[in-house]
Amino acid sequence: MKKGKLCRVLSLGAVTCLTAGFLLLSGPGGSLAGGLQEVVFKVGEKNYYVNEKTLTMDASPFIAQGRTYVPLRYLALALNVAEKDILWDKNTKTVLLTKDGVELRLTVGSRTITVNGQAKDMDVAPVIRDGRSYLPARHVAEALGYRVEWNQQNRTVLLQPAVPTGGGTTKPGTLGQVVVQGDLVNVRSGPGLQHTVVTQVNRGDRLTVLGKVPDWYQVQLPGGGTGWIVAWYVREEGQVADPGDDPIPGGPVPGDENSRGVPGGRPQPGDDGNQGQDPGGIPGQQPQDPLPGNEGEQNQGPAVTRLDVTVAGKVTRVTVAAEGAMSYNVFKLTSPDRLVVDLTGVRPGNVPPEMSVNTETVNRLRVGWFSRSPDVTRLVFDLTGPVRYRASLSADGRTLEMQIYIPDPGDVLRDVVIAIDPGHGGPDPGAVGNGLKEKDITLRMAQRVAGLLSAKGARPLLTRNADYEVGLYERTDMANRAGAEIFVSIHINANINPAVQGTATYILSPAGGGDPSRREESRKLASYIQARLVQRLGLENDGVLEANFAVLRTSAMPAVLVEVAYITNPQEAALLIQDWFVEETAQGIVQGIMDYLSERWG
Repeated sequence: MKKGKLCRVLSLGAVTCLTAGFLLLSGPGGSLAGGLQEVVFKVGEKNYYVNEKTLTMDASPFIAQGRTYVPLRYLALALNVAEKDILWDKNTKTVLLTKDGVELRLTVGSRTITVNGQAKDMDVAPVIRDGRSYLPARHVAEALGYRVEWNQQNRTVLLQPAVPTGGGTTKPGTLGQVVVQGDLVNVRSGPGLQHTVVTQVNRGDRLTVLGKVPDWYQVQLPGGGTGWIVAWYVREEGQVADPGDDPIPGGPVPGDENSRGVPGGRPQPGDDGNQGQDPGGIPGQQPQDPLPGNEGEQNQGPAVTRLDVTVAGKVTRVTVAAEGAMSYNVFKLTSPDRLVVDLTGVRPGNVPPEMSVNTETVNRLRVGWFSRSPDVTRLVFDLTGPVRYRASLSADGRTLEMQIYIPDPGDVLRDVVIAIDPGHGGPDPGAVGNGLKEKDITLRMAQRVAGLLSAKGARPLLTRNADYEVGLYERTDMANRAGAEIFVSIHINANINPAVQGTATYILSPAGGGDPSRREESRKLASYIQARLVQRLGLENDGVLEANFAVLRTSAMPAVLVEVAYITNPQEAALLIQDWFVEETAQGIVQGIMDYLSERWG
């Protein structure tokens, strides 16, 4: 961030400045001393209440996108942030709030809130209205140790200190604690069963809650880092705030599965408690017990009637037949390598729970009743190493045919599902500069990348194929559900200094947690793509960098985010609209992907 002047507003009309990078926001009323306090804001009214004392703002809260917005300065002061700790950068439209060791950073137009350097996603972004900055009250209050309640009848937001019922205090920036109720319970890199397991926790462990979506908690891990744990295996020790304050009947509720695009769907009891078993295997299986649901199935839904595994050269062929129609979802797990197939709408029937395969690609196959509402039969193929697969379902939905194989060296893209993510879209333009919008450029580049991949036999998945909005969770949800092997997000960079230039490729930073082996694979992928882009575009090499971006954190496969060039640099902006430059960018990304896959397949 470019350093400018640090200014303190001494009154509505007087400003003094010092050398620094932020603007200090203040005004009549001063800081509200005295520690954590109860605060009430009412939509449409300028009066607000702190510990039942009436105070007045010069603007009133309003509702947008199902969230209550409060003027920045008054919200911060009401939450006991000192005047000197409210900093505003007018160039980047970024606010920095510091209180009790918690540092919050929010930017107008961005749905990311950074808490002590760790990026977290919000469902709305700060806005500017009538020249004044507004913040979403819930996200800021919860990050500073408050719980939030919405009263529909009175149209008020109540902010209270989030104190656990056990009489202790909640660490600012957290939402209480949960206690683990099972043994060897998985903690995953994202909120869904398809995400990689980062560690395991045991009965009685207490974990600090950092966030919550339906059926999942984001927690602070004892050894550092963060992860997600399924709600069935924990008990709340503190009160976790209700995720929504939607005052609009029938409006979208933040935190709802459909509106947040939570990966993996709704888990069932027993989904993620390993009881000593392989975390990628059949959940809930105990060594001395049969697989759940393989007995006592009378008067149940359609069952699997046939499961055949045959070998044809280097290809392992699998046929699954069922009494009724089914749908399927395929995804991969690593460390060790496994291919998982979920068959929705059918139960296992009389299929054996395990069979030895011993082909060039598959060692064994395990089968279990993964869920009973709806019926889901899970097949887990223990692999000899990385593989490719093809799958096709018959027209009546009753027969699934699969081929599991190792590709030839010159055919590394054949049948590979690759997610290509054009950054931003719809009402979110992304970076803007020199008359250009990031969302338009990333879409052109992504579409060309997809075209090149398709021509080489790959199966590209565009997270958006036109100018519309797609949520951050929704983007990785698409990739995870499609079983993508690679995730590439395409962006255009920006800086307040127009002289800044260059190309960079990002991978997930250690702060984002996740599987170390996936981070290493992401680094390899990023290195190949970065090298090809620099070679083809001739721009300054900013290297492979690390960041805790949401799409990198929640993807279940090697993932990178490419910042092709700077839209704020006049020379690079002029290149971004050139057809040849778009083509060279797409060719560089595709060639980088091919280089990575060629190394992987040896």
